[in-house]
Amino acid sequence: MDWREVRLDVCPVGSALDLFGDRWSMLIIRDVMNGVRRFDELVERLGVSRATLSDRLGRMVQSGLIELSDYRDSRGRVRAEYRLTAKGWDLLHVIIALREWGDRHVIGEGAEPFRLVDRASGRDVRLALVDAESGAVVNPRSVQLVPGPGFRTKGAAASDETN
Repeated sequence: MDWREVRLDVCPVGSALDLFGDRWSMLIIRDVMNGVRRFDELVERLGVSRATLSDRLGRMVQSGLIELSDYRDSRGRVRAEYRLTAKGWDLLHVIIALREWGDRHVIGEGAEPFRLVDRASGRDVRLALVDAESGAVVNPRSVQLVPGPGFRTKGAAASDETN
C-alpha cells in the first residue's frame, strides 16, 4: 500500500483530531477524567480563558465526548458539571500514551511526575499493543497498516464510495 495514494479525508487520526486535536481540549479531557468537572474549577486549574473553555466544552458536548450533569451547590442551587461519556472515556488510552511519550521524551525518564499503577497489585503498568485474538503483546515496530472495509484511494471514483 502506498501511503501517498491514501485519501486523507477518511483518515481516523485526522477525523479524531478535528474533534479534540487542540491543546485545551486534551487538557480538559485529562482534568475531567481526574475529577475536575466544574466550569470555574477548570478555568482556575488550566488557566484557560472562559471563552475558550466554553467553546471547547460546547464542541465536546456536541460531539458526545462530554455531557452535562446536574448537582446542587452549597446554597442548594442546581448547577451543571461536566462528565465524560463512554466515548470520552475511550480517550483514556490516548491520554496515557501522551503521558508515556511526554515522560520519555519531554520530562525525561527518572523524573516522571506520576506513575500509573494497578490498584490491586500496586505495580507499574504501561500501554501495550496486543494481538486481538491471542492477547499476546506485539512489538509496535512489527505492525503495519493494511486496507480495511472503508479504505479508498485518491483515485477512487464517486460511484465506488456508494458501494
